[in-house]
Amino acid sequence: MGDVLTAWGAPVPAPLFHVPLAIEGEEIGTAIIDTGGGYEVMLRENFGLEVIDTVEVLAFGGRQSVEVTEGFAYSAGGFHKVATTAIVGESICDCNGLGFFFFRETGVVLSLDFVNVRAMFLSGVPAGGVTIQFEPPPDHLEGFDTAFIEVEVASGGELRKTLGLLDTGANATLMRRGLVGSPPSLSPNRQDATIANDYLGTVAVSAGLFDTDGLPDVIIGTDVMRVWANEWYFSYSPAGGRVVVFGPVDPAPGPVETPAAD
Repeated sequence: MGDVLTAWGAPVPAPLFHVPLAIEGEEIGTAIIDTGGGYEVMLRENFGLEVIDTVEVLAFGGRQSVEVTEGFAYSAGGFHKVATTAIVGESICDCNGLGFFFFRETGVVLSLDFVNVRAMFLSGVPAGGVTIQFEPPPDHLEGFDTAFIEVEVASGGELRKTLGLLDTGANATLMRRGLVGSPPSLSPNRQDATIANDYLGTVAVSAGLFDTDGLPDVIIGTDVMRVWANEWYFSYSPAGGRVVVFGPVDPAPGPVETPAAD
């Protein structure tokens, strides 16, 4: 798979991508694009919407109860839609978010430009590039049908093939503790590893570690994604989908640490 690139050498932290968000015609700020989020809309507060229920969600701290709002009209990145509900995720993230249900239901193509740090919603995918079909989710995440790709993770002389989640809602790559090798004793919440894909190549990363049951083995953040390619186009089908990528990024020298999971 060629040379090993590194996600440590970026001059600035990896970005998250945002689009303007309005509820019932009122601008409320921006929403993070979150391909790892199993929801349509997440709000940092209810913004005057009636809270009608609670629901359990899985986060790094385990299962948490969050509020659920009434339905409402909204616009995100200039695209208008009516949501049947939204989760209020202040305990998960003090932010607004658009999850992969938004893209699955609307059919819009998510375009991410790492060079200009810009997200756009498109009607189609440009010709060319490298196409990678999403893999079916792991058995324990049967209903979490989003951007999984097959990866090969190596550390400490051990290697394992597994499914990695392309998570644009995370700017730091994470992996399950004990997946391969062991972290150093002086840095128990961080582990050096390589993550490889047949189409994208191999990236060395200092990954944060987590222990929470039920999450994917590897959560690939934008730190690794921007090393693999300049431009990403996510396209969701009623089941599954694909990502088309263009252009590798040349890594800069020097270590940049990835925050470890709590």
